Amino acid sequence: MKKKVIYHVDVGPMGMLGSAGRRIECYRLGNLVCMTGQTAFTFDGRLVGIGDPAAQARQACENIKRLMEMAGGGMSDVVKLVVYVTDRAYRESAYPVIRSYFGELRPCQTGLVVEGLAREELLIEIDAWGFIDDAE
Repeated sequence: MKKKVIYHVDVGPMGMLGSAGRRIECYRLGNLVCMTGQTAFTFDGRLVGIGDPAAQARQACENIKRLMEMAGGGMSDVVKLVVYVTDRAYRESAYPVIRSYFGELRPCQTGLVVEGLAREELLIEIDAWGFIDDAE
């Protein structure tokens, strides 16, 4: 099975310490879809939802949705999430947004409260893995 680059981005303009150059955002490896943790950055590098964990969760989910579609699947193909928040209180507003992107049967999920993310303005990051049932 060959890995296929689905999307890559120049992270330099995003102003994240230690990040430079092009980075793979999403790979498809057979049926498996792996992506970089998604945040409140849009695909054109704009940061949205400063100070608003719900808005940041929405943008991260929109990014996951777009990457899954680019890989040939959808949100119903997401099987695992790891959600990082920088304050436990952010779960109250971010988690309902995340749940709204999935049907009744949601992916396996782990939630972590962390001291910080790549930029001070980032309040949430979501790691997602997908499994697409076709055999591309």
